[in-house]
Amino acid sequence: MNKLLILLFLSTFLFSCTEKTPFDKGELALKFETIDVEGNTQTIEKHTQKGKVVMLYFWADWCPTCKQEFPETQAYYEKLQKEGLEILAINVKQPKEASEKFKEQFGITFPMLLNEDGKISDKYQVEELPTNFFIDEEGKIIRKIVGWVSEKQVEIILKQQK
Repeated sequence: MNKLLILLFLSTFLFSCTEKTPFDKGELALKFETIDVEGNTQTIEKHTQKGKVVMLYFWADWCPTCKQEFPETQAYYEKLQKEGLEILAINVKQPKEASEKFKEQFGITFPMLLNEDGKISDKYQVEELPTNFFIDEEGKIIRKIVGWVSEKQVEIILKQQK
């Protein structure tokens, strides 16, 4: 009887560990609809259908890494946009004014999406900031990176998609 219980436990554990999550490489990115700070409707499909690699960049103004990273992110966005990079910055559970302030302070030219109710960040199970998801032109997840994303990392991801 003990052997049977052990076997049952092990098989349950092994099968639960191999289950795919919605954030595994190759899985479809979760759809959402929101507005940006200018009031334009934004969806993930709107950007992936352009044949670009989309970086969903979850951030907040109280995040020290986000504050340090924003100027660098804007710089490599300007450089790599012509290589097929699109960035959608999604503010996590903060008012529109926080996004407007960052947009102005750092001269941000990529879309700043609102997520005041937290539905998008909750859907993507964002627990740490910054959290970044890279999505290919078919709407599939390429990679998830928690923490600072460098220009070199983005260049490598773009080259891998060509």
